[in-house]
Formats: sequence, C-alpha cells, structure tokens
Amino acid sequence: MIKEIKKNDKLIALFVDNSELLEDGTFPVTNPMFSLQLIMMKRKKGHVFDKHTHEKNERKIENLQEAIVVNKGKLLIKVCDRDGSDVGSYEVSSGQCLFMVDGGYEIEVLEDTLFYEFKNGPYIEDKVLL
Repeated sequence: MIKEIKKNDKLIALFVDNSELLEDGTFPVTNPMFSLQLIMMKRKKGHVFDKHTHEKNERKIENLQEAIVVNKGKLLIKVCDRDGSDVGSYEVSSGQCLFMVDGGYEIEVLEDTLFYEFKNGPYIEDKVLL
C-alpha cells in the first residue's frame, strides 16, 4: 500500500507499507524523475537477480529526498511542508517506510527502534530547523 501525503495538492511524502504486497514482482514506488528512487520487491526463494551494475552518469540534484525505513520498533513522524506547517502525523513501524518527497519532519521514538534513513548525497551540513 502506498499512501500519498499532500498539502494543497502538492505531494509532500509517501507512506509505504509492504505488509500487503501479495504479488511476486518488482514495484516502483517513486516517480522516475525523483532524485532518490524506491522500489518494493517480493520474490520467492531461489529467485536470482543477474549480476549487474549501472552506468556512471552525471546527475544534477536540486531537491534532497529522504526515506526512513523501520526494521524494528515504532516511530511517530510529524510531516510538515517546507515552511514548517504541519501536514500530518504517521506511526511508522516494522516493514514500513516514510519517503519524504518535498518537506520536513520531526521524529519521536515510541519504542526501542532500529531504522534506516536514506538520502541523496554527498552529505553536507545543510539542516534547516523549522
């Protein structure tokens, strides 16, 4: 299940829950033009992905995007737009992801939690507190 989180018809984030993924296959989650790409995959035991790499290409990135993936535990993520106006609050737990398209967030840890945060790089100190 993919839920779009919008404010005034502007896409701010995607809430992704793979627990309902029934079909076998590869399922793109994000718009192909996003600087950070997310794909859900479900495969049966024995499936082999052919050895591969990707061509090096120069890419210009103007908008930082982030994905928060929870492995274990639970987070409360408060989503806001770029001006800091609240958009909504979302509990994100094991097997779920919040993909930030264009906006900001605040995280409260509700349980002992193990999670990953992915964002496009390179890493620079550019955090703006809202």
